[in-house]
Amino acid sequence: MLVATVLPRAAGFMAATGVKLPAVAILSIQACLALCVLAVLVKLLLYATRLALRKTSFNYVPFSHDLKDVLVTDCIHTHARTLTHHKVQRNPTRLRPADTSTGLVLNALKATAWSAGQAYEWCQLPRVSTNHFDVDSFLAVWCYINRNLALQREAVLRHMARIGDFREAFLSPQLVATHGSVDGITNIREAFTALKLVCWINSVERTHFSAPYEERDCDAKFSFFLPRFAEVLSNPEAVWQDWQDEYREVVSGFDVLTGDLPTVERHSAVGLVVLRPPEPTLHYYSLFSHTIGYDTVLTMYDNQCYELESKYTQFVSCRSRPVWPRVDMGPLARLLNRMEGDALGPHLRWTCARFTDTGPVLRIENTAAPLSKAQRYGHPYARQLHRSTLPPATLVAIVVSYLEYGMQGLKPKHGGWTWDELQALNSGVSWREWEDAVWRQWERGELDPDASAGGLDGAAAVSRRQGSLSGGGAGALPRVGVAMTPGGGFWEPTLSEPSAVMPLDDFRALAGAVPARLAARRWQLLYGSARDGISLRTLYRKAAGRAPTVLVVREAGACGHVFGAFAAEAWKSGPRFYGTGETFVFMLQPHRAKYPWQRPPLRPLRCRPPRRAAHWISSSSRPRRGWASAAAARLPCGWITSCWREPATLVTPSQAPSFLAKRNSRWRLWSCGNYEAWAREGRRAEAVG
Repeated sequence: MLVATVLPRAAGFMAATGVKLPAVAILSIQACLALCVLAVLVKLLLYATRLALRKTSFNYVPFSHDLKDVLVTDCIHTHARTLTHHKVQRNPTRLRPADTSTGLVLNALKATAWSAGQAYEWCQLPRVSTNHFDVDSFLAVWCYINRNLALQREAVLRHMARIGDFREAFLSPQLVATHGSVDGITNIREAFTALKLVCWINSVERTHFSAPYEERDCDAKFSFFLPRFAEVLSNPEAVWQDWQDEYREVVSGFDVLTGDLPTVERHSAVGLVVLRPPEPTLHYYSLFSHTIGYDTVLTMYDNQCYELESKYTQFVSCRSRPVWPRVDMGPLARLLNRMEGDALGPHLRWTCARFTDTGPVLRIENTAAPLSKAQRYGHPYARQLHRSTLPPATLVAIVVSYLEYGMQGLKPKHGGWTWDELQALNSGVSWREWEDAVWRQWERGELDPDASAGGLDGAAAVSRRQGSLSGGGAGALPRVGVAMTPGGGFWEPTLSEPSAVMPLDDFRALAGAVPARLAARRWQLLYGSARDGISLRTLYRKAAGRAPTVLVVREAGACGHVFGAFAAEAWKSGPRFYGTGETFVFMLQPHRAKYPWQRPPLRPLRCRPPRRAAHWISSSSRPRRGWASAAAARLPCGWITSCWREPATLVTPSQAPSFLAKRNSRWRLWSCGNYEAWAREGRRAEAVG
């Protein structure tokens, strides 16, 4: 035996060296070694037992109160073993956390009998069940049954569950780069695939079954989707006719909020996002995909229609990021009704569910005809909106103040807040004091933005509107150089959001160069590589039909030059130049200069025509993968830039007849660091090439 062979040698060694141990010490060493050997044997025995219990066939069973040898997912059960992200759960110990129940099931399937024995043991239960049907619950059940395929498409399935539960889709390269690692999403294609699959489930459910969030045909839905989903997961394009309408609705709605800023306002100190969609017809996925990382959403529609919603991230245990506590909106509804008075009309009142609801929404509702559960959880355009008498700025200030007062001294934390903590938090807030203080301000007119310029200073200090930018006075900065001011008056530019390429000073520098008839309007950021990622297709799509436009490019490197072009006509691809004489190329760094359009010099007939030099802007380390090039015949699309030159003569920017001149760069071969396309707000161009 190991103990018997090791100890005599040790004793002989100690005798040879003159070291003697007491008999008690020797017995203690023997006992410790024996216990270690016994522990290893027990561990091996448990490992072998768990391997012997390994199952290969699993199936779904309807939910009931007596679920023996059944794993329950995405809901809680008093006796059964669960894999759920709900706050009150009985998940196995040492299971790696996840934001969704689907993520927990996938983590349990990846657990081994040695490292996470309890999770492995629970995954050998032959049956699985849940008490409702939605995207997350369905995927959790499907992954438990179809394990090999689920682990192969793990990232897409995790993101599907996030879209279904939190309504958060990574619909831009920036969102993928910032948040994609949470679900294992590495590229935008995986995110769009997940969205297509979710739209397929939603569309088929609406067509063949009862409305979502109703439980009467839950088992019928599982019987329909479980045998069909594997084929759709392998080839979503085969069922494109089912998901295309909702998919297009989500993507286009997301772009509406991205392109028509300022529409997103973030108050990070209280976890609030204010959305200002142009109309109440946007999909929930389009709206909430702009609220990733935040827990409360105030949606402000035209005609002073509002909805304040607590996100589902506060209802479950969200582990990937810190979560703010959920504050009961009942006192806020009471104050708003007091401020509205009788102006709302009969049966119209600010109402909301308790903070223990999955997603309470504070809104003006007709108490004589309350919303159904499907309407409350459905998309905003399925609910009738009622006009408030409160101005938008006033409501934002009140909501921010309400959240600040309720969460004073608190910080968000990973995993969220338990129900006991939320109950104690909300019961300990003296809301009457806050209501009386705000009411006194309202009576004095301090909350009316038209009556008092300083009444909302406190809220304005908290608010940091993403995308809004107001410049200083006309004389705050000097006018641009002579080369940039050929005629025209000074105009103060108003931008939809700050530029990541140039400061406002540089945008002011373009004032005198842009034609006066085109200058005096608000300018909107159509595309920015810092915001939208490096995507020529996205740039073309966002800039299609827009005119006039300004393209600004910053060269890669610490001291990169900044240059660009002004185009009076909408962009189009073609083998020849186009545009009017108002189109020009400019440089902002290292100095400001304008290079107007010029024709190639006329040559005698006997002279050889000048050669064309191809120049390009590279979107990668390979310069010939260009955007702008003279080799139009070899490009499927792109802007055309050519510089006419004589043999052995350098090309100067002023010789560029259109768009971007490569000589604005310091290097022969160079890479683009950042770039943006701006357009004057207004109607799209009617004719696009």
